[in-house]
Amino acid sequence: MKNSCVFILCWFIAASTFAQKNKSQWVYRGKDGKLVYKTTPTGDRIMDFSAAGYMGGGVALPTVPIKRVVKPSGNDDTQAIQSAIDEVSAMSLQNGFRGAVELAPGTFTCSGPILLSTSGVVLQGNGSGANGTTIKMVGDHHTAIVIGRGNTNVSLGRTERGDSSAVNTAKTTISDAYVPSGSTSFSVADGSVFAIGDTIAINRPVTESWVHFMRMDDMWRDGKKETWLKAGSRGVIKRKIVGITGNKLTIDIPLADSYDAQFLNSPGIVIVKAKPVSRVTQAGIENIHIQCPPLEIDYGHAPYAGIRVGGDDCWVKDVYCEETMNTTVLAGNRITMEKVIVKHTYANLGASKPTDFSLEGGQNLIDRCEITGGNMYFVWTSSLIAGPNVLLNCTFRGTRSRVQPHQRWATGLLVDNCTVPDGGIDFMNRGIAGSGHGWTMGWAVAWNCIAKTYVIQNPPGAVNWAIGCIGKREQTARLFDSAPVLPDGNFDSHGSPVEIQSLYLAQLAERLGAKGLKNIGYTGNTVDMFPNKQVSLLPLKTQSDKLGFNEAIDRPVNTSDVKGSTREFGGEKAIDGNPATYWRTNDGVTKATLEVDMEGPVAINTLQINEQGEHINAYKVEAQLDSDWKLLTQGTTIGKNLVVKFPATIAWKVRLTVSKANDYVGINNFGLYMERGRSPGSKI
Repeated sequence: MKNSCVFILCWFIAASTFAQKNKSQWVYRGKDGKLVYKTTPTGDRIMDFSAAGYMGGGVALPTVPIKRVVKPSGNDDTQAIQSAIDEVSAMSLQNGFRGAVELAPGTFTCSGPILLSTSGVVLQGNGSGANGTTIKMVGDHHTAIVIGRGNTNVSLGRTERGDSSAVNTAKTTISDAYVPSGSTSFSVADGSVFAIGDTIAINRPVTESWVHFMRMDDMWRDGKKETWLKAGSRGVIKRKIVGITGNKLTIDIPLADSYDAQFLNSPGIVIVKAKPVSRVTQAGIENIHIQCPPLEIDYGHAPYAGIRVGGDDCWVKDVYCEETMNTTVLAGNRITMEKVIVKHTYANLGASKPTDFSLEGGQNLIDRCEITGGNMYFVWTSSLIAGPNVLLNCTFRGTRSRVQPHQRWATGLLVDNCTVPDGGIDFMNRGIAGSGHGWTMGWAVAWNCIAKTYVIQNPPGAVNWAIGCIGKREQTARLFDSAPVLPDGNFDSHGSPVEIQSLYLAQLAERLGAKGLKNIGYTGNTVDMFPNKQVSLLPLKTQSDKLGFNEAIDRPVNTSDVKGSTREFGGEKAIDGNPATYWRTNDGVTKATLEVDMEGPVAINTLQINEQGEHINAYKVEAQLDSDWKLLTQGTTIGKNLVVKFPATIAWKVRLTVSKANDYVGINNFGLYMERGRSPGSKI
């Protein structure tokens, strides 16, 4: 409760300090009004993110002529909608588009995915509100709308399907010993093999020496070695050549990572002329409400997702997704997702978390979007994804939820003027989390954001920034380790916003002028364009009793077995503070586990368990620390009110294992405490 009060106080302070403006030392306006960038000692700088978005940023989303109209039938409308899309898909291109399929107002029942698999086709409704167009999802597991099915491996950050990324006659290597992140030029061994206008693929190999430098070769979990990135794999960034001077190439978009020759095997960074890849382009989804029933369920069993975009230069605008899980995937490049709202009634169940906005391509812009949902990652990035990718002016609400790049070295993310009042923004080392996610993000920026917490860490040889942000700074070791605690990354003007309100808009205006801002809907006073900087906190259930504050309350939890409906007997019922609810296994299941994710290092020294049914004959409780499990207590019976005190322990997870019972296993309370008057390191 004390921490909550402190944060609420900081929140009210934030409301008054947001009007105060400092100047960032990393990006600021010079005397001529142009942006000035500070560099690191090795020349790295915050990159220009303005190329993120439809058609490379600053381009208005098109209005496409309607060619077919579909009305709801009252029955399954999937085939009727698909037939209209197929008809428009067969039409010839006019000004780059074939036409739009309009869904009339009303509710369309759809039992399968709607596919936009041809370029130049748009699906639009008549609004996402109560009187607009609703797609009601029914039937088997599926995604409501898919753009570019069969062409979804399209990331700028990894090798593309069927593409060696080479025209073999045009191939060279970078000759610079070090190319800083944010650079737009570099030297090569032979610049004569290219011409201005060529698209090149820059192949960055993953080597054992680089993995060792990143300290990612010492991850162990339960005695088994974890692999972060496999040596021999590679990241691929595509750029267009805009200038050639001898052997020096100038590219259109800055590099989202640095290139250090000392960590590369021969032949080093290979650059080739990229082959064109056939994908869906110029496709859009607009003005639609996607609805499925609210389910209290873990995301692995959730039946419906919202939208997958596997094409380039596409868009999703004014879409309201209700109760979809893992809602959107942006697997293409140069996509704008604007004013997309996702709402969940129930928090995701289990310690494994979904995401509603998955960034799996490059140059993507998520603008003025909102999510409300608990126990999830609002936004994550996939492996070896290279930016620029931008979250602009978004609001994400939900307890135990975060904006957190997910795994294995994505680069070049900007979180710009986003509000996360109940959760956090993290650029961090996830260690053995997942399957060895390790360092998730480099060269990322949180700019003028408000969040409850920030975990900003600098990977070896790279930088992450939080500039002008409001919220609590937290330090931690890599996940599931106790030490070393990693130092903060680069915090600048923390607690007081900086005078450039939006870095993305400032960079866009410098590149394209006021027209670029107008094209994407930003005009007038910039402060007025960010209305969601202060929003109320969602309630977080807390419980204190004679043992103190229950650290387990409403944490994410995984169980090995659940009787019948997870909604009625799921593991979360053991930690909800309600003595009338309980976790229960099926009849006859006499071995089971309940694992509580503490979501970070939490000090505990007391355990309290209430058993329902009193069938347990052998059990143990362990805490995860330093990537392994430590025994806290074990015994033969639990009963109605078992209280166990043990030496104070820092735990990332706590696991109850029942190895023997004479009938089903049931627990109606599983409490974890740091009892007053005892501190970490004390003995009982």
